[in-house]
Amino acid sequence: MCNLRSPATPPPPKILGNICSGPKWTNSEHPINFRTTYYEDHYANELNRLLENNSIERYYSHDLIHFKDIGSGGFASVYVAKWKNTPTLYAIKKFVNNKEVYLTKTVNHHVNIIGFYGVTKLEGEERYSLVLDYADGGTLRDYLRNYILEWKDQLRFAREITSAILWLHEIKKIVHGDLHPNNILIHKDTIKLADFGRSFEIGKGCDNTEVWGVLPYVDPKMLDQTIPYKLNEKSDIYCLGVLFRDLTSPSFINDLENNHITFEDALPNTNDKFTGLYQKCLEREPDVRPNISEVNETFSSIDSEDNASTVPYSKESEESKKMEFEHSCQIDSNKLCQEL
Repeated sequence: MCNLRSPATPPPPKILGNICSGPKWTNSEHPINFRTTYYEDHYANELNRLLENNSIERYYSHDLIHFKDIGSGGFASVYVAKWKNTPTLYAIKKFVNNKEVYLTKTVNHHVNIIGFYGVTKLEGEERYSLVLDYADGGTLRDYLRNYILEWKDQLRFAREITSAILWLHEIKKIVHGDLHPNNILIHKDTIKLADFGRSFEIGKGCDNTEVWGVLPYVDPKMLDQTIPYKLNEKSDIYCLGVLFRDLTSPSFINDLENNHITFEDALPNTNDKFTGLYQKCLEREPDVRPNISEVNETFSSIDSEDNASTVPYSKESEESKKMEFEHSCQIDSNKLCQEL
């Protein structure tokens, strides 16, 4: 029998951020629609097994109060709520499938992964909702809009994101499949990776061959419609490359050339080894990109003191260019592929 309870000693608030989703090929505010095989029967069985063994806590939904919507879209909604008689905030993610519950449980217990407490069924809902840490620090996207990072913090954030992906790929054998700044959160100045709704287990695979995702955080091989291509570990690596560049400056796409997203040159005073690392991650051909262990090893040779204290550019000007571009890039995915 499942264990139903309210948390006896609630932990301090931690993290969760936006869950955004929408139709078509898109920018980083509204990911496009997607279809894939979820192996729902398999994950339903696995989830039931964990619940029956009390490996996943199940909470009374009537103990949740003061709901506030903090992010919603086509596939999920996220609310912040409190447990009765406690000051502790939690994030409640609705409309998740069995696979996401199972994988969120699987990747738990890492310092750079969103904290998972269990599940609840809200009134009138058939599906489980996730009970997660709440992030008072917001998303990486918002953080980079509001702050210019010193080099030591750029490097630290890059290492923390890498640590989370290393945990997924090497230990848990899972591909995240949807890395972008809205799925990377910050709590107490520490990176937390979130949202495993599009993740999948290595070997069990993602059957999706459609173009979907968030520009510019999409493996360029997915744009090549002449050869069927499925997301894999190297797809996460490509996204890491874009994220690493984000840490030095908000990404700005200059062009789509030969099915490949091109970026501005590295900013002045960006560490050469760090620039070389993310450029390798951004290689068009997956086989040329490093694996996550190689990315992690490279950081041991990068000096946190070997750079200017801040990157000299206008954050306001850069963000203005980026927002203008984003408003112009909401186009139909089929049309994009035909043009390419």
